[in-house]
Amino acid sequence: MTGDIDKARRIAIEAHEGQTKKTGGPIIDHVARVAAGVEGEDETIVAWLHDVVEKSPEWTLDRLRQEGFSEEVVQAVDALTKRAGEEHAELVRRASDNSLARSVKRADLADNLAQAEVSGVDASKYRIGLRILENDR
Repeated sequence: MTGDIDKARRIAIEAHEGQTKKTGGPIIDHVARVAAGVEGEDETIVAWLHDVVEKSPEWTLDRLRQEGFSEEVVQAVDALTKRAGEEHAELVRRASDNSLARSVKRADLADNLAQAEVSGVDASKYRIGLRILENDR
């Protein structure tokens, strides 16, 4: 594991400590599955960081820059971070427009879909998101 991947993993573990998914289970388990579902160093870094800014107020895009992550990685995390009042489809389209974020969003949606189906939570937004990604190719 490269230094930046390890740093991203440590940040994610710290940022998501005690947080749980709506479908149950620790958020960090989801993040780890997403990271395992992508290829390449930058994609793996982004996967570890994809929920950090959205779910942990102490983490910002600027703080990720200060930690030494590349602007490409920071922009991909930004593309994966839901804005206040934003519809899920808008988030998916924004992520799809960023080549580095696209594969991470696909892994994120696939994991969310699998977990929603297992737990009986409505999975329709994840199916729609995956269709949006496929159509935007």
